[in-house]
Amino acid sequence: MTNPLSPMPLYQQLADLLTAQIERGELRPGQPLPSELHLQQTYGVSRGTVRQAMRVLRESGLVVTIQARGSFVAER
Repeated sequence: MTNPLSPMPLYQQLADLLTAQIERGELRPGQPLPSELHLQQTYGVSRGTVRQAMRVLRESGLVVTIQARGSFVAER
């Protein structure tokens, strides 16, 4: 879960949570990530927070986003 009292930004907390799920194999290569709305509701964060977290994951090469299809775990 995210912690709003933590000094770490919420988007980084969310990115770290999703990274851990990918590393544990809970989210596998080629698998779609949950929707922005689902992530917002599950973690109690804003749409902007979800988008920033997804940007971090894309920049790290863990996720690819395909316009009009969604975001997917990158093939390793």
